[in-house]
Amino acid sequence: MRGSVVRYDAIKGYAFVASDELDEDVFLHVNDLDFDKALMAVGAEVDFTHEVGDRGPRALSASLVHSPVADAVQAALSDGGTTAVSAPVPAPAPASGDHPHDGFADVLSAAELRGEVTEKLLASVGDLTGRQVLAVRAAVEQIARSHGWLDS
Repeated sequence: MRGSVVRYDAIKGYAFVASDELDEDVFLHVNDLDFDKALMAVGAEVDFTHEVGDRGPRALSASLVHSPVADAVQAALSDGGTTAVSAPVPAPAPASGDHPHDGFADVLSAAELRGEVTEKLLASVGDLTGRQVLAVRAAVEQIARSHGWLDS
């Protein structure tokens, strides 16, 4: 069955998928993804299998058909890094003083994130240009900011 992600909470690790074939949205946990959860976003299309339980439909597995996150990164890479990349569907910013982290995730400064992303990009894809590294790094930083994953 195919559906579109209509709600995604990266911190809690679950999504809801709407499908034309079902009356209810399908609960999807990130542990049931057959792809990198970093590609998950509202608007992503997934193929999934599901079962109906006491609490409604629940996905058993999901594979990625289309991701707005992958599109944004690919656009930045394909034009040599000249495209301005923005998070496709930004999450609402946490309220002042409200920290959504439950103590299990490191919250980095923007400089720490940029350093780690740069090192990982250079180690895994050694032939990226400087512009491409900057474009991907900016995309990752914008996503991290939109989810409140960075220190202010």
